[in-house]
Amino acid sequence: MPENLRDSTRRHGARCCYGAVCAWIILAASGIGLQASALTPKPTSQTATCQDGDCHGGIGTAEVTHGPVAQGKCQACHEYVSPPEHTFKLTRPDDQLCQTCHTLKHRDVVHSPVQQGRCTECHDPHGSDYQMMLVDDPTRGLCVSCHKQDGFSQKKFKHGPVASGACILCHEPHSSWEPNLLVDKPQALCLTCHGQDLKGEPGQQRHIHAPVKDGCTDCHDAHASDFQYQLNQDAPGLCFTCHKQLEEQLSSAPVVHGALTEPGGCLGCHAPHNSPLPNLQRAEQTQMCLGCHDKTIQTADGRTLTNMAELLADNPDHHGPIREDSCTACHQPHTGDRANMLVEAYPPQFYAPFSIERYGLCFTCHQPALVQDRLGKGLTRFRSSELNLHWVHVNQKKGRTCRACHEVHASRNPFHIRDSVPFGDSDWMLEIKFKTTPTGGSCSPGCHETRSYDRGTARSDGTPDHSAGTTAYNTGGSP
Repeated sequence: MPENLRDSTRRHGARCCYGAVCAWIILAASGIGLQASALTPKPTSQTATCQDGDCHGGIGTAEVTHGPVAQGKCQACHEYVSPPEHTFKLTRPDDQLCQTCHTLKHRDVVHSPVQQGRCTECHDPHGSDYQMMLVDDPTRGLCVSCHKQDGFSQKKFKHGPVASGACILCHEPHSSWEPNLLVDKPQALCLTCHGQDLKGEPGQQRHIHAPVKDGCTDCHDAHASDFQYQLNQDAPGLCFTCHKQLEEQLSSAPVVHGALTEPGGCLGCHAPHNSPLPNLQRAEQTQMCLGCHDKTIQTADGRTLTNMAELLADNPDHHGPIREDSCTACHQPHTGDRANMLVEAYPPQFYAPFSIERYGLCFTCHQPALVQDRLGKGLTRFRSSELNLHWVHVNQKKGRTCRACHEVHASRNPFHIRDSVPFGDSDWMLEIKFKTTPTGGSCSPGCHETRSYDRGTARSDGTPDHSAGTTAYNTGGSP
């Protein structure tokens, strides 16, 4: 059979000697642009070979040739119906013929062409220029001839194997034990390429995101997506498919952490796969928080948040939660009911009457006796002899709140004492002028004259001697 006729046969869906009559006769009868004079008259008796130059000479010249064709054993698949008519039929029904030689192990999930015996939808029975005698390039047009790309051809982000047409990297062509003809269990399959990305450095995968254990396709589309990393949707919407409670909080909470509504949302603080830190944190809390709080930030309600990185760098005496790398000891990380997303109540005023509830935030760490007990020996160093000066400042009608003297994040002074504090509606900065001595200290704020306190006389070695019981602190009037 001439080469051009063999090619035309393929294009029109017929195959040489694969039916009741020769394919070239079918083509001639359908008028595919061939002149009758160009055709060799068909034999009227059995011939020694089918593959001569005048008849089917083009069969067997492909780069990959079917074994019987290469050996000239056409009768392995074809048998005469009538030698005088030169008509043939297959030796077995076409949905059973290939199984005469090729026995496939049918697993639980079988590709439908295999199940229905339609082998020639993917394989040329005579030969092909592609491996395994495939009818088309397996990395280009083969699979998509049936599995149309309408679902992902126009997507912005395509999985590498999809983009290159290498479907068999993930899917078995005949049958599989796994759904969707996958070559392995879904998680194991993804790890064959993405194992290093998901495992991280040795010892770094202590905390693993549940979907990584359950199924990558919970978050990623295996073929293509309009979202980076082939995500099923963008964060935080993607995260809310599982974290419903957080979505509800976000829609109803009075205060929402701005980072949660930024592009990428949750992924700014949380690693999507694994982390050595609890809650899949990307880094230690202080480091992570300062990634955004390294500049002044304008809030939605018009307030200005301090450049916290600069504050901590300039003030070496850090509050305990900061030293312990625990911003969430005081602040909710996602949403809150209070200003600055504080976890408990903290009075925002300079003056406020005392109650345990009003100081809920401070008392998550500090014992209430610090301000409830009049005598402070063994309880606090801020005392005049035994008189607890925290009690003096707080327990009155115009009690000083914690913020009146203490900086909640960091200070240049011991005990987180502030240099100055905003006072009044104008936020005038009232200087405190705090100084320490070996056994006490003093302050000279704008609200009262200089006052000092002493816990006791100092011994010759500089340590306090409390036996003297001096009362240097002047408690007259409002402190």
